[in-house]
Amino acid sequence: MAEPGPALSLVVTTIGRPRDLARLLESVERSTAADRVQLVVCDQSADRSCVRVLEGSGTAVAWAATTSGRGASRGRNAGLELATAPLVGFPDDNCWFPPETLARVVDAFAADPGLAGLSGQQRTVDGRPSMLRWLPTPAPVTRANFMRTSIMSTMFFRTPVLARVGPFDEGMGVGSAGWYGAGEESDLLLRVLADGGRVRYDPDLVVLQEETRDDADPAFAAKMLRYGAGNGHLWRLHRLPRRQLAWYSARKAAGVVVRGARGQRQLARADLAYLRGTWAGWTDRRPAGL
Repeated sequence: MAEPGPALSLVVTTIGRPRDLARLLESVERSTAADRVQLVVCDQSADRSCVRVLEGSGTAVAWAATTSGRGASRGRNAGLELATAPLVGFPDDNCWFPPETLARVVDAFAADPGLAGLSGQQRTVDGRPSMLRWLPTPAPVTRANFMRTSIMSTMFFRTPVLARVGPFDEGMGVGSAGWYGAGEESDLLLRVLADGGRVRYDPDLVVLQEETRDDADPAFAAKMLRYGAGNGHLWRLHRLPRRQLAWYSARKAAGVVVRGARGQRQLARADLAYLRGTWAGWTDRRPAGL
């Protein structure tokens, strides 16, 4: 009798981060669902340094590798072509999983055949919320709360759903050729919701990743400018409520003042850059610096 195929494909875009990828691979190997996972790596490194991690690992985890032009969205689309499981997730190359997380994903979809997508919560290794102000309780993911219930590394979908709603928009996301440096994961999620897909948020489903603001440097503001532009573009593209964008922008503006008063100048500059980018993306007027 033929062995059953994987239940979950993890599609990872990476460039020049072999140590981070090795940590991610080790967490998959330690997972209680390791034998049900396929790892698909799109290595955009010129020297194939990340593929060599897989080749030299001797891992028992099923894996496949490909490459593509630059851009996280382009790499994920290339990796999706090799994904063979009925479920798919898109972890960042610098995140990793607690041992029980991937089994919980597979079991949650098995228990709810009508579920199109599932999102967990991203935390630091010491238990702090990472990157978002996450909702504390389970909830359906909606157009109103997706900014507090989803980020790329925490989302999982049924593969046929993505085949129906279409691939990642390669004009959005980290490394894209345009100036929209974020929003590709939310764009995909919103298309799933618009298609009638039901997506659930479970804060007990944990993915680990360090908080990028902990190590903010002078380049962080330029990164946040692109992220803000992608967010503003997302709001315009999906005709999301203006009052909601105004609320998030007001909080970010308050952060500029508070962090400035605390002497956190890099973070204050980053928040201000994000605001500039958001306005530029929403009005479709490319800002200076991009």
